[in-house]
Amino acid sequence: MEDIQYNNLEYIVFGAGGLAREITSWNNLSKKKINIIGYMDDFYNEGQANSYSLNVLGKIEYDNFSEHTKVICAIANCSKKEDLLMQSDKYHFQFHSFLHSSCLIGERTTYGKGIVMMPFSLISCDANIGDLVFINNGSQIGHDVVIGNCTSIMANVDIGGNAQIGKNVFIGSNAVILPSVKIPDNTIIGAGSVVIRSIKQKGTYFGNPAKKIF
Repeated sequence: MEDIQYNNLEYIVFGAGGLAREITSWNNLSKKKINIIGYMDDFYNEGQANSYSLNVLGKIEYDNFSEHTKVICAIANCSKKEDLLMQSDKYHFQFHSFLHSSCLIGERTTYGKGIVMMPFSLISCDANIGDLVFINNGSQIGHDVVIGNCTSIMANVDIGGNAQIGKNVFIGSNAVILPSVKIPDNTIIGAGSVVIRSIKQKGTYFGNPAKKIF
């Protein structure tokens, strides 16, 4: 894809937890690698990071970046991603996407900066995906779906065609969103839930069919 370049550029990863290690692992196993020079994380555990041989540079310090700094976001927390997105506008650093070689993106689909697509994830045609969207292993996004900024979609989620997902939405593993369903900003959909109709009020929804529990 156009915004992930396999060349001599140097990349910093925001995050030093599980998602960062997954991205690192897939990158190490790839025939075409990007050059990750280090990791920044406000909450990293130094001992754990060292045990996984991650070069943790310390906490995220935005004013150390220039407009040429390349950053990959390995954070699934929606509110943290929203803050990082605002800081990138303020300090003018660039988020770049990480798209595993096995993922598929259909024709006329557009996506913003800094998305992460893990192995065997799929976005069908004519979809519109926002900035810093995370799509985990095996998830499928249907045609004409709209997904807002900073949303995180866990593994094996199925989102039907024409669905509209707001910003800062967290969708748990194995959830199903039926076609044309709308989900508002700042909503959590629990793992394994089935959303059969549009949601009008933000909150936490769980079950089959999904019901508001918080």
